Amino acid sequence: MHLFLCLTTLCSAQAFQGYIIEETPNKRSFAISNAVVAVLNSTEYAVTDSNGYFTLSRVNPEFDSLVIAAFGYKKDTVSLNGNTMATISMQPLELQEAVISVNRREVSVGDVEVISSADLVKDACCNLSEVFENTATVDISYSDAVSGAKEIHMLGLDGAYAQVLVENMPGMRGVGNTFGMNYIPGPWMSSIQVNKGCGSVVNGYESMMGQINVEFKKPQFADKLFVNFFLNQDARSELNIIHTHKIKKRWSYLGAYHGFYNWLRMDMNHDHFIDNQLVMNGNSLQRFTYENPGKMMFVGAVSVNIEDRVGGSVHYKPYTDKHAAHTAWGIRLRTDKIDAIAKTGFTFADGQSVGIQYKYTYHHQRGDIGLKRYDATEHFGYLNFIFQHEIDDTEDLLKAGVSLQLNSVREQLNDILLQRVEIVPGMFGEANLNFGVEKQVMFTAGVRADYHNLYGALASPRVNLKWRIIYGLNLRLSAGRGYRVPTLFAENFGWLANNRTVMVSSNLGIEESWNCGAGLVYDFDLNFRPGSITVDYFRTDFIRQVVPDIEQPGYLQFYAISKASSANALQVDVNYEPVKRLDVKLSYKYELSTVQYKSGKS
Repeated sequence: MHLFLCLTTLCSAQAFQGYIIEETPNKRSFAISNAVVAVLNSTEYAVTDSNGYFTLSRVNPEFDSLVIAAFGYKKDTVSLNGNTMATISMQPLELQEAVISVNRREVSVGDVEVISSADLVKDACCNLSEVFENTATVDISYSDAVSGAKEIHMLGLDGAYAQVLVENMPGMRGVGNTFGMNYIPGPWMSSIQVNKGCGSVVNGYESMMGQINVEFKKPQFADKLFVNFFLNQDARSELNIIHTHKIKKRWSYLGAYHGFYNWLRMDMNHDHFIDNQLVMNGNSLQRFTYENPGKMMFVGAVSVNIEDRVGGSVHYKPYTDKHAAHTAWGIRLRTDKIDAIAKTGFTFADGQSVGIQYKYTYHHQRGDIGLKRYDATEHFGYLNFIFQHEIDDTEDLLKAGVSLQLNSVREQLNDILLQRVEIVPGMFGEANLNFGVEKQVMFTAGVRADYHNLYGALASPRVNLKWRIIYGLNLRLSAGRGYRVPTLFAENFGWLANNRTVMVSSNLGIEESWNCGAGLVYDFDLNFRPGSITVDYFRTDFIRQVVPDIEQPGYLQFYAISKASSANALQVDVNYEPVKRLDVKLSYKYELSTVQYKSGKS
């Protein structure tokens, strides 16, 4: 058996994940499905999907080893050696049935929930905005009934305050905050990691209350051809096509295409407004991967998205009614979006590695919102250089690097023009340390220092701690600071669908907050079935926040408040497998958010 370790710099997900493959003598790779991947001397296990992918949410990579068994292949055991992602090659062999006895253990320092590929297949027609309907950590709802946009809520705050990453690089942000999650089809994704609380400083300063990282399918392990079509009673239709190709020995290609069409003007409640927005969306992804195990890895991808969205009155005719001559209320938005990303990684001796991430995004969104004319354009550039060093014999990990973020945003609503050009160089350092005879304490501490050309120096310290008090009982603590520059109109379409007079303060500034959290996790076995009980509490205090205010009749005001808003979130989760293949999850949440408007608290 051969173990090819992936560059952990470019994949900072908290859970352990990987692929089980067969490598033929001519160096071709084939995914092995239904392989059992278990943690040695524990009860944590996973079964690979059709892509050979698996994820284990409760593993200690510093100590644990994996036991892999699959029908027709030689059973073997692999040490993790501190890595959090791996590609494992199995040797063909006729095997008898293997019985593996296992036990649960945790690895994540932060509070992380993993949505695996097995969970994603339950929503074959979905996009990213609909995935969270089956998780208690993130709530999903319509932001308004006019645009049809879905927004997430987490820890008592809007999703704009969560840092959404795509393969550990900035994802939905700025102009794309409202509709960005609709542009990632479910069949494209292999897993999602949801981290509550302050995230890693490696990914930037914009994590204010959590991080959501989306991993796409990899061309080396995806099906050669995948096609699915969906049609429901509301005339919502979707088509997804994914194909892969092995170009050369080390080069792989993946092409993904998505089409979404909702054309039927339905008014089931007879309120003279269409129930579901009319949407035409086309999305494509071209991805290339180069792998030289143990030496270098390169990933390059380009995605293009075009969308036309119509909502409002059933009598609204967006293609014939001119802006100044609407005979019925309606909204029409046209979106063009291009993303280009690249990642390069180099592995050296003595546990050292270097990763470089690049990204460019062009996003143009324009149209009519009633009698209001909206036009927004964003150019976003990102560069992140990461150095990682694994300290021998200590199982500790050090990361350091520099980054550069460039962002040009122009928003216009009628005669109100908002524009900014951001240039933000930064540097960071992070240490992952273990303490105790049996490494009962895992401690991650990091700090960022960024300089914003508009708002000056930004300091982002963040700390995460996990203490294994006794076997099965773990305590987690976290604290950190984050910053964010809001994109007003793109993040508040729901407030624009009226005839209010819009007023924008001239000194909005940057948003800043502290997030602190604590949680207890107890893992147990009852009747030889695994289960867990989790209780956590998070509080976010804003030093400065930009808020929309509709308290004054006839006006929509945007202004900044200082030390006058906070959010509290308490969550209790109980997970248990009462019978084989039946997982039961019960959750309770209590959230309380307060904002001090000019007229009082809300």
